[in-house]
Parts: sequence; structure tokens; C-alpha cells
Amino acid sequence: MPTPTNSSPHPPINAACHWFPGHPTSVRDVRRFITNRLEDCPRKDDAALLASELATNAIEHSLSGNWTTGFLVSIEHTTSEGVRVAVQDAGSWESSPAMTEPSPGAEHGRGLYLVEVIADRWSAAKGRPGDQTVWFELDCA
Repeated sequence: MPTPTNSSPHPPINAACHWFPGHPTSVRDVRRFITNRLEDCPRKDDAALLASELATNAIEHSLSGNWTTGFLVSIEHTTSEGVRVAVQDAGSWESSPAMTEPSPGAEHGRGLYLVEVIADRWSAAKGRPGDQTVWFELDCA
């Protein structure tokens, strides 16, 4: 019996999700989760950077910024050579996430700007009451 082959130069990435506590130390763990799951994707460092920015936003700007509420990070295929990473948090009292160009010299405010510049596609959506998800897609070819 012939062995199935993968026509993609990169092995398939199994869909995965992981819950993280809403604490700053989780940002490091999100980066590790992403790089481990995307080990053979040439854009794994981009994915880890963007996921860590979204995780930081979830911790600092949403109701997920505590040990018990936390946030969910998921990874899935979009095509044979593309990946989508999403960060779902408990939402905030503020408006939906919006990208603004960072001020020169500002220490904060670059997260969604980096997502806009590096990701091939991204968006934000409200889910169940209070929940919101920000996702990005990278073409790994």
C-alpha cells in the first residue's frame, strides 16, 4: 500500500488551542506554544511575535488580565501552507481593538500596528457576550 505524501514543503500543523492565565509571564509561554507548534513554518518567529503582542493586549486591555479568567490561543490551518492564530479574551469595557499608528518614542501602542504590518490578514470580532477574538493569518510558503 502506498504511503500518503504531503505535497507541501512543510509538514501539516495540527490544530491546537491552549488556555493561559492572564498574567504577564504567560506572554513567554504563548511564544513557546506558537514556536513549538509551528516548528517547521518559516514564519514561526513572526507568528510568535504577533501572538505575544495579542496576548499582551488581552492581559493589559481586557477583563482577561488575571490568573483565573485568562485567555485562549488557538492555531489552525487556513490552507496547506497557511496558518491562523487567534487570541480570545473576556472582552473589555473599552471599544473593540483598533490599530493606530504608534507615536514616535511611545513605549506602548505597537501591538496591532505590528499585526497590521506583518500579518497577511487579520481582524477582530466579538463573540459571546463580552468575549472578543483577534486573529491573524500568515502564509508560510
